[in-house]
Amino acid sequence: MALSLSLIVIFGILFHQLFARMQLPGILGVLLSGILMGPYGIDMIDESIMMMSGDLRKIALVVILLRAGLGIKRKSLAKVGLPALKLEWGSSWPLQCWPLS
Repeated sequence: MALSLSLIVIFGILFHQLFARMQLPGILGVLLSGILMGPYGIDMIDESIMMMSGDLRKIALVVILLRAGLGIKRKSLAKVGLPALKLEWGSSWPLQCWPLS
């Protein structure tokens, strides 16, 4: 299990740097390394890691959302904040509250 985790981290970092040098988003490299190492690729990941992959995906989602949120600048948020808030309150809240009624 430790070997699989270390391979995931090492290949993720290497693919991230490779894609960044090609001026592509590094997250694409990380995703590609996961696909290649996973069960649909060369199947390098231990079965015990695959059993807890749901939890690992949730952790990865939290990290991605935090990085995206911390990358937002105050000026750009102020520029699009009010129109985005109007759009959200005008269109999505009835759809979100409908199942509750």
